Amino acid sequence: MPPQAFRFLDLPPEIRQKIYTLICTSDSLCVPLDEPDAHSSYPSNLLLTNSQLYHEVRPFYFTVNAFSVTVRRQNEDWAYFLSPSFLDNRRQVRSLEITLLRWGSKNFFHETLIPVLEDCILNGRLRCLEIRVSDKWFRSQIGQRNTGNYQGDTLSTLKRILLDPYLEKAVLKAGVISDTESNDYDEKPTLTDVTLKLLEPHLKEAGERRYF
Repeated sequence: MPPQAFRFLDLPPEIRQKIYTLICTSDSLCVPLDEPDAHSSYPSNLLLTNSQLYHEVRPFYFTVNAFSVTVRRQNEDWAYFLSPSFLDNRRQVRSLEITLLRWGSKNFFHETLIPVLEDCILNGRLRCLEIRVSDKWFRSQIGQRNTGNYQGDTLSTLKRILLDPYLEKAVLKAGVISDTESNDYDEKPTLTDVTLKLLEPHLKEAGERRYF
């Protein structure tokens, strides 16, 4: 008697999830969206197998991995992530780390990046957000705010994003960041969590606990 074909989709969902985890999980702690080989663990061939596997595996990849991106003056390397054609994939991302080396050109931060983040939180699965800024910039902004001379809205925008009630983890870190920074987490510079310094007035009033 010839052996019967093994039907993968007959496996219980929890078993399939374990297999998807082995296939989809990146070797990197954080997948850099602006690197040429960013999605090396993306199971393209598996997604072409059939419709059910496509709908099960594609969102799983973006949910099980953490992603990172560095904002520079020009951001063509990860423009695909911001494009309308990538919308559904983008909304599946659960964990994202953003390093603000620059603020982009043509008001990129306020007019492009922030609306995308708000959409990922409100209409997607983004629940863990870490934003990293220059310590020098952060101290200057906080100093202006504390003396009543603050005129900009970037600090206020960061505060609004981090206070979004849909976020389960919201962190702002400051330190010395540079354009030559390695993606190897063993070589990452030491950063200080300054979330409470930014949100302290609000936390005292609202009694928020998710930032502690």
